[in-house]
Parts: sequence; C-alpha cells; structure tokens
Amino acid sequence: MKRSVVVHQFTVSLSGRDAVGHHTLQVDDILRELGAETTLYAEHIDPQLSHRAQHYREHATGPAPDFIIYQASIGSPVADYLLTRAEPIVINYHNITPAELYYRYVPQLGAALDLGRRQLTQLCRKAIHAIADSEFNAHELRALGLRNVAVLPPLVDASVLPSNGEINPTCGRSLGTIPATLLFVGRLAPNKRQEDLIAATAILRRWISDIELILVGSSSADTYARALKEYSQRLGVDDIVRFEGSVSSKQLMGRYQSADVFVCLSIHEGFCMPLVEAMAWGVPIVALGATAVPDTLGGAGVLVSDSSPTLVATAIERVLTDQTLRQELSDRGLARAAELSPGPTRQRLRQSVEALIAGEASPQ
Repeated sequence: MKRSVVVHQFTVSLSGRDAVGHHTLQVDDILRELGAETTLYAEHIDPQLSHRAQHYREHATGPAPDFIIYQASIGSPVADYLLTRAEPIVINYHNITPAELYYRYVPQLGAALDLGRRQLTQLCRKAIHAIADSEFNAHELRALGLRNVAVLPPLVDASVLPSNGEINPTCGRSLGTIPATLLFVGRLAPNKRQEDLIAATAILRRWISDIELILVGSSSADTYARALKEYSQRLGVDDIVRFEGSVSSKQLMGRYQSADVFVCLSIHEGFCMPLVEAMAWGVPIVALGATAVPDTLGGAGVLVSDSSPTLVATAIERVLTDQTLRQELSDRGLARAAELSPGPTRQRLRQSVEALIAGEASPQ
C-alpha cells in the first residue's frame, strides 16, 4: 500500500480572521482532501484554533515530513527554524511590507519586517518552489533567484461575500437621499495611507456636503491611529470620519452593502483582499495604481496615478455623480470578483498543491 505524503505547514500567526490565516487553513483542508497527512505549526495561535495547530517548537521532536510549506509575510523565529531543516521547502508568499514605513510609528514591527526580508532572501536560496499571491509578489521572489514560482491569488473568505444576489444597491440611487459613504477596509497602518483618504475627504466635502468616510480595521500602531484622528480634527472632518476598528463578518457585510465608493490609497499591497470583497458586493472602486492593486482589480476600478487630495477627490466625485460610470464599474467589479471567487481560486490552488504532492514541482 502506498504511503501517504506527509506535509507540514508553518505560519507565523494562525487566525481565521485574517487573510493569511484563512488561506493557511484552506491549504491544510486541500492537502487533507488529497490524502496527505498534515500538521499546522505557528508561533502565535488563536485559542479558537488550538485544535488545528501546534507551536512550532514542538516540531523538532516529531517525524520528518516529505516537504514543508511556509506562509511568508513577516520576520519570525519560525523562518529561522525552517532554515535549519533539511526537508524541501515551498514558500507561499503574501508579501512583506517595507520596514521603513513602520519605523516612525512602531519600531519593533519595522524590525520584524526587516528580519522577514532577510529571511526571505535566505529561504529563496533553499526553496524548491513558491506560490505568490500576485505577479508583484512573484517578481520579488524571482529577483531573489527563485525561478520556480506560480502565481495564485489567495482564497477569499466566503463568510463576508453576498449570497442570494444580495449585492450593493446604491449604484442606481441619486446623491442627496442619504449621506454618500466612502469606505476603506484594512488595518490602520502606515502603508495603507489612511491620512490620504482623510485629506481627499476634506477636499470632497467642499463640493459634496453630505458625505462620510468609514474606516474599518484594527490598528497595527496606536501612535499611527492617534495621528490619524488628530489629523482629521485639524482638517475639520472629524465629524464625518468614522474609525470603526475591527468588526464582525455580519457588520462588515453591512458596510459593503451600504457603501457608495470603496477608496484604496495604499502605497504597498501584495494583493489586497478587501478589493475583491468590495467588487463582489458591486461597490465601485477608486484606487491608487500602486504595487499589486492594478493586477487585483484587473481593470475593474478607477485608478489614480498619485494620491494628491484634489486628484482623488475629483475621481471620487465623478464616480458619485456619474450613474452610468457607477453602473459600469459595478458590473466590471462583479465580473472580476467572479474570477477571484472561492470556487475557481480554490480549484487552481488544489491543482497546484496536487502537483506538489505528486512531485511535479522540481528543484531548481
């Protein structure tokens, strides 16, 4: 009888509420469906997922796997440990944010990102294969000498997607009935540039008085969060900028359903899952055309070349006031979201994982 392939998967932090954690769990499910024996290891494990994973330090005492999958997104002792292992390693790369964006607000996180970049360089010399979330991420890996790279988008969390055709109903309505809602979903983090969203909202308010900006997401740096709130006060828009923090899946679905425009001015993204969620809800998108964002949108949003407040406000105003454009963006977004939906994306990932198990991902 043929022996089952044994695969050990490592990640820094395992939580079902973040994109990397959700993807990691889905990869584990696919491996098991294909008959592999799997174990998940992490440095930080959500207590609700303690039945799914073990601390990475427990790995050294167990039997050796046929190969290891590492979900790379930040520096950690986990990567240092993997560099000591002899087993073949596959990198699933979700991008590492440039450290210099964080040193001002949270130096320890900047240091972890710096460490992650150094570890990634070493891992690319060791890995036999990699899966990258986007062509942007794949380019980084290839620049580090890893040639055997497949591009597969991460798996979107179906729990925040619409069901039974219940998409955003705002495309056909006129301004003035209720406040026009600008939405961004993502951690309060320096690379997300929420300050640029606030500045654009201050300009837009001069032209459209009844608007609001909703920022959904926990804070990665309290100093940055405080700076954002102080900035909104200085610009006189603290009454229309709402910091909602982390919300439940049901609340997030409500935000997508009531948003008029999703605005993303992030300067560094390896994929940006909230763009897919917004498109799935039919929300028109205005975004900065930087890093992986254009690839993720696939032509389904209005891209701005820079984040100057007047330019961004002008783009948002056009989307809010041109119902033909709003409907076109909504339709294009729905089509793009269908391409990136859990069904097709999971099938592509399954095929890639199946090739790994079959030994078809050859060493460099």
